[in-house]
Amino acid sequence: MNCVLKKILFRALALLFVVFYASGTSVYGQRHSSDEMRRIQDAKVAIITNRLDLTQEQSAGFWPLYNEYSQQRRQIHRDMRKIFGEKKADGVDDRAAMNNLKEVQELKQKELDLEKDYQQRFLKVITASQLAELYKAEKTFNDMLIQRLKQNRRQD
Repeated sequence: MNCVLKKILFRALALLFVVFYASGTSVYGQRHSSDEMRRIQDAKVAIITNRLDLTQEQSAGFWPLYNEYSQQRRQIHRDMRKIFGEKKADGVDDRAAMNNLKEVQELKQKELDLEKDYQQRFLKVITASQLAELYKAEKTFNDMLIQRLKQNRRQD
């Protein structure tokens, strides 16, 4: 299969995953089922696979590392949401609000440190160009997902 046809096929599959996911997604802040989360992950993997054009050797080293990185980053984001969700600013005194802000700053720093650490680890497996493309692919995926969720919200 030639390279152009392969890229078109991957893009079509990635778009199909995103459309498939968005068509069955709850958009009102409800927890996603494990099936929905799996569809999100499948769509993300398809887009990243397409954009990075990994060799088999790179793929074998990249995906376990990326999954580990993603899991740690998701935990940091969960912790941030917990601060914003459970510790509402309404009715909170300045001292408590300041503590919440400090917690969020610490989590953001933790995320930055995580990204720096994994950047070095990724560069042992993929090229700098592929790493830059990874960051763009993640942004593209998140933008597509948000757009689909907004469209579904308007339709409901």
